[in-house]
Amino acid sequence: MASKIAIASLITLSAASEGLRPWEAPGPNDLRSPCPMLNTLANHGYLPHDGRDISAQQFADAAFEVVNIDPMAIKQVANYFLRASNQTSINLTDLNRPGILQHIASLTRDDVTNPDSVDVTASQDRIHHLIQDSETDCITIASLAKTRLHVEDLSSPKELTLKEQTFAYAEAGLLLLTMIEGDVPSGWSFPPATAYCAPKKRVETWLTEERFPEELGWKKSERTIGLMDFIPVIKGIYEEKRSQAGKGPLWKAFVPSFLQQAGTDSEL
Repeated sequence: MASKIAIASLITLSAASEGLRPWEAPGPNDLRSPCPMLNTLANHGYLPHDGRDISAQQFADAAFEVVNIDPMAIKQVANYFLRASNQTSINLTDLNRPGILQHIASLTRDDVTNPDSVDVTASQDRIHHLIQDSETDCITIASLAKTRLHVEDLSSPKELTLKEQTFAYAEAGLLLLTMIEGDVPSGWSFPPATAYCAPKKRVETWLTEERFPEELGWKKSERTIGLMDFIPVIKGIYEEKRSQAGKGPLWKAFVPSFLQQAGTDSEL
């Protein structure tokens, strides 16, 4: 009997040790970034809670342990941060500098007007707009396309550079893939846009409090999320955004307008 109790105790302790680390709000001297995911990892203690001197390997290990994102992919992105900042380790506020991670038309942050600013406060108006852009109980590819149109309009006449677009759409994809209800669809199966549903309350809690809302059903992906899993999400958001803006199918973005007009005339 004693041995059975001991075994049960070990199992309980093991399960507890595998649970999510406690959340702790950042203190006045702790540094944070313009990225909700990195801030959440720091608030839960998977990145240094003070937000200082973080290596590429630490970024990769934290994302893999908690969210189950391919660590090699994260390390490549983190190494880019380090090269862009010309450092061997980085503080989270360093990511708020133009040309590293911070960019205009963010889903959750107002545009930075002072390049030396370390203000990474989330915009509650933008988060509210993101939530309200969906007419269902889920944040979807269609609703994120609508939000991207809105935030890009707020930044007009400034436009995202190609590099900034890459980050902006990857961030939107990260939201759907990490907050999704159910299993993450494999990108290799080319899932339809309707396969992605991130419950509104879960997303809102994450973005406003920068913590993983386990009480709302959030859990680590059982399957490692790879770069291929982002492709159908990013493609879906971009195509839907073009459609909502009245720009037509994606192929039209790569065909000169006079050729499109010629093709139309030939059909008349």
